Amino acid sequence: MLKRHRHLPQGLAIASQSPEFWRRIAPELTISDSYPAIANDDSQPSAETHRMRLLNTGYLHVKVAQPYNKLPKIAEAMQRLVDAGMPAGFIGVYDEVWTLIAQSSSLIAAVFNGNGGMVPNFWASHGDQNIDLSAKRRRPGNGIFSDGTAKNITVCIPVTDATAENGCIYVVPAGQDRNYGKGVPDRADASLSGIRALPAKAGDVLIWTGETYHWRGRRDPAADSPSLLSLTWEFQSREIPPLDEMIVPSFPYVPFETRLGLLARQMAHRQGDHQANPVWRAVQQTLANRFPMAAAASRA
Repeated sequence: MLKRHRHLPQGLAIASQSPEFWRRIAPELTISDSYPAIANDDSQPSAETHRMRLLNTGYLHVKVAQPYNKLPKIAEAMQRLVDAGMPAGFIGVYDEVWTLIAQSSSLIAAVFNGNGGMVPNFWASHGDQNIDLSAKRRRPGNGIFSDGTAKNITVCIPVTDATAENGCIYVVPAGQDRNYGKGVPDRADASLSGIRALPAKAGDVLIWTGETYHWRGRRDPAADSPSLLSLTWEFQSREIPPLDEMIVPSFPYVPFETRLGLLARQMAHRQGDHQANPVWRAVQQTLANRFPMAAAASRA
């Protein structure tokens, strides 16, 4: 198990390519070639109900009756990574993260009427580590079709409870935002009373379209609440060209090599303290060269 080490070890660029390195960090989690287990929740509303709500409001909050039982282990491993001086995003090497999103694959398929794919934009957040708090639309002008259905969505699953005190997500519902669907990136045309906070239990599924104006709240330093840990993915309709050069092949099965390629790709886009660290840059460049996403797409 990796010890607390705020300075990244020099050999990380080579070690990070090996499943055994990550298994030593979090022996309670797994890295395998197994297809993720998918559990159906019969208590959830119908797919059509979800589709219509997303169309009308621009977001969904799906409350999960039985949260994934490995969430506490995922949270522990994320904390261990951060304590070791690494980004929380490296939690994405483990099977349990992909099992978690795989359990929402039927919901994601329903949003796109069975014709969706994963955009190579997985990441994880831990507390206030390199968090973007700006209000924005993910894909202004390219988030929905003319009939209001989603071209693309962000899926966010909190690993710990998301509250107003530790920085939950806020959205402006589509029906409250006169700029929704008009491609206006920098502001919503809505009254303050239209804003919706989305506190969520660990394991709940939050979804919003690329046109939904949203942001994450700032953590209240005076509140005695645990840090918010969360995982995010992006998905898109296959009826439009790839939004980020490619659609990740084989989802919900994502092999270890593809996971490393995804992380390397995201590292190149993330700003923060790690970007100034030469070891961090070496890790990103080594993984990007060894596990290029273009090669993964060509194997699909």
